[in-house]
Amino acid sequence: MKRLLTPLLLALALPLAAQSSTDALLRRAEAAYAKGDHKSALALYDSVNTRMTSASLLFNIGNCWSKLGDVPHAILYYERALRLAPGAEDIQANLDQERAKVVDRMNELPSFTLGSLWDRLQGGTDVDQWARRSLWACALMAIAAITGTWARARGAKRLLFGTAAIALVATVCSALLAFYRVQQVEDRGSAIIMTPSVDILGEPHAGSTRLFILHQGTKVSALQRHGEWQEVRLASGAVGWLPSGSIEVI
Repeated sequence: MKRLLTPLLLALALPLAAQSSTDALLRRAEAAYAKGDHKSALALYDSVNTRMTSASLLFNIGNCWSKLGDVPHAILYYERALRLAPGAEDIQANLDQERAKVVDRMNELPSFTLGSLWDRLQGGTDVDQWARRSLWACALMAIAAITGTWARARGAKRLLFGTAAIALVATVCSALLAFYRVQQVEDRGSAIIMTPSVDILGEPHAGSTRLFILHQGTKVSALQRHGEWQEVRLASGAVGWLPSGSIEVI
């Protein structure tokens, strides 16, 4: 019995110990940031980011890079945070401040949007909220349908089956939104220019025609890759090639 109990206790204790260690790192990072030691705070936040991630953690990492004067890394982490928490006003505000420092003043490609209300509806600060809601709606549908089958009163049957139908619609809608959020979070179609400047070429090889120059912090859409070269598209629609090492995917 003791042989079986020991592994079980270890299995329960290890996650708790890991969480305690993560919490300790976060407290140390917050203390370092409060003291103005942004370099140490960044190292501690990065350590936490290897174990778990969240919008608030990525936001704090972006703040550290901003304080250290590294515009492209600040933009990169604010963009990553905003992906997990669309519509978060504090993240957007800091991102806009960093974007104002970028040499290439380009807007993102226009897309259909309903503003911050739609941003919060599709995910808010909780990436998994629609997945949970689809499960709740599915459970309600099952309970209402089963109870309606057993009910004898005609009025009660109609009410319960009507509730089941509404819950079915809610389940489908929630599942679709959950799928959309997963696709959105996992999308790797955008990147940030990380080098001070980079030539955008017409073809994926050195010596080809230079089309224009981009500078650090500029956001681009990452298209196809050819060896060590990456094709990118700007917000204006212009397309060209650059060395893949000069960008980092959001």
